[in-house]
Amino acid sequence: MGKIYKSTNEAGDMKLLVLTSRYTATRDIISEDFGRQTRLFSALAKRGHTIHFYCADYRKRESRNTTLHGIKVLIRPFGIFSAAGFCSGLVRQLRKEWYDALVATSDPLWGVVGRWAARKAGTRLVYDLHDNYETYATYSLPFMHVLERKAIRDADAITTVSHSLGRKIAPMRKENVFVAENGADMKLFRPLPRERCRKALGLPARAKLIGYMGSIQRSQGIDVLLEAFAGLRKDNPDLLLVIAGRFYGDEEKYLELTQEGVRYLGSLNQGEVVKLINACDAVVVPNRKNAFTEYCFPYKVVEYMACNVPIVATRVGDVALLLSRFKESLCEPDDAEGMAAALKRQLGKGRIPYRKHVRGNTWDAVAGEFEKALAVIGRRGKSGPVKGKGF
Repeated sequence: MGKIYKSTNEAGDMKLLVLTSRYTATRDIISEDFGRQTRLFSALAKRGHTIHFYCADYRKRESRNTTLHGIKVLIRPFGIFSAAGFCSGLVRQLRKEWYDALVATSDPLWGVVGRWAARKAGTRLVYDLHDNYETYATYSLPFMHVLERKAIRDADAITTVSHSLGRKIAPMRKENVFVAENGADMKLFRPLPRERCRKALGLPARAKLIGYMGSIQRSQGIDVLLEAFAGLRKDNPDLLLVIAGRFYGDEEKYLELTQEGVRYLGSLNQGEVVKLINACDAVVVPNRKNAFTEYCFPYKVVEYMACNVPIVATRVGDVALLLSRFKESLCEPDDAEGMAAALKRQLGKGRIPYRKHVRGNTWDAVAGEFEKALAVIGRRGKSGPVKGKGF
């Protein structure tokens, strides 16, 4: 990921308000301390920046203030009847605290709202694209595609989670676009003794274990993995597939994890995820090729690599770039037979030295990449807010 920029250099110590959803997929980023937002901006706070969160709560509709890793968190209700109050409260907060920039992230709606609020308050906007937002449900709202493209064009700086996503938006935006990938806590995700990890999780000591950790949905290839596993198990009845994670949406109706040899452990905390990775003989990223997976950057890839456990991943998006030095770790998407063949190869190997190739994916290093976007906009002057503008 290149040179790490310290906050005392190009970016300076800045004050940022992060506009985000409280929930990403199935997780509560605040109460569970989970995800890109908490990890990236906690790392920026450690580098000397002042970070506040302005979180939209569209499930519990809570209105309260809290803290997370020393970051001030403002949770505000968001819905049909509270949207106006949410947006006006955002502008008031921007004017009250005199932030150097508003960072909009986690949903295309916040890119649109962030553009409007930043213009009203006379501050700068950094738009963080941590997925292909065109795949999000909110993108189907009336005029959203037009307004979100305006946010991409008008933001003072753009950060993308992957190189492939940066290329995707290039027809709309070429300047001041920076890649800030997802990272991992390298102190937590590290090689551990396999036997000890299996014992801690109640897994058999001598079986061959294939592992998958993450969101459970067909769009990310769980059905392909199940098919590949069924084929492998015909010749190896002691083979087990261990899955941990949460079903996305109503996927539980369509994906049954009860076939012979499959163990579903439910949702695990991060410490248990580390143990499960290290308990396995091989771990999988089975992504299908679609509009979401081509531009995402799965946390699990870096976490797997940090543990040096043999990986089988489909050749989709930046995953293929990360594993380009490890050709035997890659297989083609939507191909159960090819995945089974790759798993058969990887199951016979011991540890693989992936870890040294993701040293640039610590959250501190990712924060350094994000600071390149902050360096472009610089610190806010004292000239006062500009006259309010609309969409």
